Amino acid sequence: MSDLPTARRGRWSVALALLGTVPLALLAALVLLPTMAMPMLPGVVVATEYSPPIALLTLGWLLVARALLRGRARMRAVVTVVLLAAAAIDCWPLARFDGVAQAASEQLGTDEAVRYSLLDAFRPPRQAGAVRERTVAYSAADGSPLELRLFTGPVPGARPTVVVIYGGAWRGGEPTQAAGVSRALASRGYTVAAIDYRHAPAARYPAQLQDVRRSLALLRDSAVAWQVDPARLALLGRSAGGHLAELAAWAPGAPPVRGVVSVYAPFDLVQGYVDLPSPDPIDVRAVLRDFLGGTPAQQPARYREASPATWVRPGLPPTLLLFGGRDRLVKPLFNRGAAARLRAADVPVIAVEVPWAEHGFDMAPGGLGAQLAMHVIGVFLEKQLR
Repeated sequence: MSDLPTARRGRWSVALALLGTVPLALLAALVLLPTMAMPMLPGVVVATEYSPPIALLTLGWLLVARALLRGRARMRAVVTVVLLAAAAIDCWPLARFDGVAQAASEQLGTDEAVRYSLLDAFRPPRQAGAVRERTVAYSAADGSPLELRLFTGPVPGARPTVVVIYGGAWRGGEPTQAAGVSRALASRGYTVAAIDYRHAPAARYPAQLQDVRRSLALLRDSAVAWQVDPARLALLGRSAGGHLAELAAWAPGAPPVRGVVSVYAPFDLVQGYVDLPSPDPIDVRAVLRDFLGGTPAQQPARYREASPATWVRPGLPPTLLLFGGRDRLVKPLFNRGAAARLRAADVPVIAVEVPWAEHGFDMAPGGLGAQLAMHVIGVFLEKQLR
C-alpha cells in the first residue's frame, strides 16, 4: 500500500475504519432494540449476553480506528463518539449484573452471590468430574418415537435427579438442547434426564403432558439401572418446556417432585392469547392455536386445563422462576404474575428477573445470563435435592 497515492491510501483507511466500526455499533444497537422478527432473536441474545467482551473489542477497535483516521479530524471525532457510545451501551447489562445476583442470593437464602467471569464467556460450563452420556429410545402412547438423553457422573448409586424439558414453542426442539448445562449438573452429582415429547401441530395438547408423564414413569421404572433417586427429583424446563414442567408438577395426578425450575415459561394461556407482546416476532396466537387446536373461544376447556395458572394452590413444590425483562416472546409481566399468584398461595417461590435479557438468554454459553442462571439453578437444586 506504500506505493499507492496518498489520497487512495486515505480512502482505504477510512473504509477499513468503518468496516470495523459499523458492525460494533450495530451490535450495541441490538442491546437496546426490541426483537422485531424471529431471525433477529439470536443476534439480540448474542449482542446482549456477550456484551462485556464486545465492549472490550469496541474499545480496542477505537484505538485502531483512530490510528487509521489520523489526519481526518472530523471523521476521527465521529468514529470516536460512535464507538465510545457503543462501548457504554455494551456495559449496561454488566452494570446490572451484581444487583440482580445479590437479589437472587437473598431470595435463595445464601451469602454467596455469583460474580461475572470474563474467562467463562470463552469456555463451556465447568464440570466437576467425568460425565457419561447415553441415548435411550422409547415411544409415546401412540407409538411415536421419542428419545431420552441420560447424563450420569462417575459415582455409582442412586443420585438426586433433574429432569430437563426443552423449549421450542411446543413445535420443535430436542433433548440435546443446552447439553452443556446438563453435563455440568451431572458432574456435580446429579442424574440428568433430558426428555422428549411430541410436537404441535401434528400432536396437540394434552399429548405433550402425557409424554412428560410417560417419561417420568420410565425414570421411576428404571431408577436402579439409571442411578435415579425418585424421592429426590426436580423438573427443569425452558420456555414451552418450563410450561410443561409446571403442568407436570402442579396438575391433578402429578407425581411428587422436590422442586420446579421454570425459565421464561408461559403461565396463563388465555392471557397470553389476549395480551400480546409488541412487537410479536413469533406470532403468539398462531403458536397457541397450533398447540391447543383453536382460539380460547373455540377451546375454552383446553386453554384452562393447559394453563399452569389454573392449578396454583397451597402445597405445590418450591418453584424457581427465571425470566428476562426484555422478553418479546413471553412477556415478563406473565412471570411476575405467576410469582405473585404462587406467593399468595403460600407456595415457596424464587423469582429472578434479568432486566437486560431476551428470551433464550441462558442459551448463550458463558454469557451474562447463563452464568447467573447456572449459579441460581445450582443453589436452588442443592437446597431442594440434597
